Amino acid sequence: MVGLLGIDIGTTGVRAAIFEPNGRLVADAHVSCSPDAPEPGWAEADPEVWWRAVVRVLGELSKSVSFDEVQAVAVVGQAPTAVLVDDAGQSVRPAILWLDTRAEAEARELGTNAYYLGPKLLWLSRKEPESLARTRHVLQSHAFIAMRLTGEAATDPSTAALCLPLFDSSGGAWVHDACSRVGVTSSQLPAIRRAHDVLGTITQEAAAATGLRAGTKVVVGGGDFAAATLGAGVVEEGEACLMLGTAGNLLLPLRAPGKDARLINAHHVGTDRWLSLGGTLSGGAQEWLRYAISRGMNGDDTAVRGSLPTFEVLDAEASRVPAGSEGLLFLPYLQGERTPIWDVDARGSYIGLGLHHARGHLWRSLLEGIALSFVDCQAVVEESGAKLREVVAANGGGKSALFRQILCDALGVPLSYTPKSGGTVAGAAILAALGAGIFTSATEARPWRGEVIRHEPDPAAHAQYRTLLDLRRDSYGGLRSVFERLARIRLG
Repeated sequence: MVGLLGIDIGTTGVRAAIFEPNGRLVADAHVSCSPDAPEPGWAEADPEVWWRAVVRVLGELSKSVSFDEVQAVAVVGQAPTAVLVDDAGQSVRPAILWLDTRAEAEARELGTNAYYLGPKLLWLSRKEPESLARTRHVLQSHAFIAMRLTGEAATDPSTAALCLPLFDSSGGAWVHDACSRVGVTSSQLPAIRRAHDVLGTITQEAAAATGLRAGTKVVVGGGDFAAATLGAGVVEEGEACLMLGTAGNLLLPLRAPGKDARLINAHHVGTDRWLSLGGTLSGGAQEWLRYAISRGMNGDDTAVRGSLPTFEVLDAEASRVPAGSEGLLFLPYLQGERTPIWDVDARGSYIGLGLHHARGHLWRSLLEGIALSFVDCQAVVEESGAKLREVVAANGGGKSALFRQILCDALGVPLSYTPKSGGTVAGAAILAALGAGIFTSATEARPWRGEVIRHEPDPAAHAQYRTLLDLRRDSYGGLRSVFERLARIRLG
């Protein structure tokens, strides 16, 4: 057997899986490791926890497969992160994650958003200059683990593009003046190589820790968002990958780089295509509502767990509600929002709530609100002339047939769901196959999609959602100043 190992450093856990070149999943394992929030708006993780999680998941895999059969390894992960490591390759401080918003003031100064790497480094240069002084490399999550495996530090263009304003996508290089402005030198940032280039091989030390065979090839790896897109077989313009998880992403390959700052613009992996990314923070809204409508008057979560409605029950109730939720509109901004509004103060709102609305209406309106977030991003991409023709849904959020149909109707294009595709770790394994020379083109992995469940848009529902989209934009515009004032109260 030829084994291809993919590892994903996610926001809430680490997953690893081994695939054969035909896409058959041989084994997979997952370990949870949620981020820390030491202050409001902060999100950190100890990189050593990631490493220990990698060792654990590989230990689980080794129970069912021999690592002697693994030909190549790729690590992908959440981005952008600020992982500071010293000369010995040890982490200097907890990693600052993509969803951390502490650097809002620095972001305004740089003319960008706190999501990107530059503002985070500027914050560190002002608040923790001693940390940057000890730093040899500023890495992304995937690059940290790849360095532990090989002893080599590098990143790829998919994650480098999220390091604004430090990276010049057109030239593929770090911008020296921008680096100086945020308090680092370009030499502290890693070399930039293609995601499927071979970075190095498993060292003896890494082999002893993980059980992987010393000398096994490890490729550079890249961002989890791009790997998920690759794993879904989405590589050409006109296609899109819909990631439904902690953060929801609509990813559209483009033949030329995206320029609209309302979206996140990056490189794809395993191909020469670019990516425009529409990202929403509303992925956690479903779990929030599920608990909120079950919590008793005393707010005792321990009493709630046995009475939580299942997603299937909520979907069944919502399926009896027509498109548009009988006049109920939900703004899903429970944690602020990224694209295309980039508003950290925005908050969730039900608009139009009446006595005739029941739990099914609340659930359906929430799903419709998330779907319209993606439609907002679709509209920005199509302003540039690109035309969306088909969407492939990936990750666990795609399990709901009701949600898939709502997404399909809202976007107005056919939607395919691939329940047996490997997601992000499959994309990583495809990068490993490219690096090992097993594949010569990313399109060779299209059969990895497996079974496809296809949805077609309903014209009447699509028209209803277009009306709701206009109402949503008007509602947000009218509430924007209210959100700002509420933020001042919330933050004291």
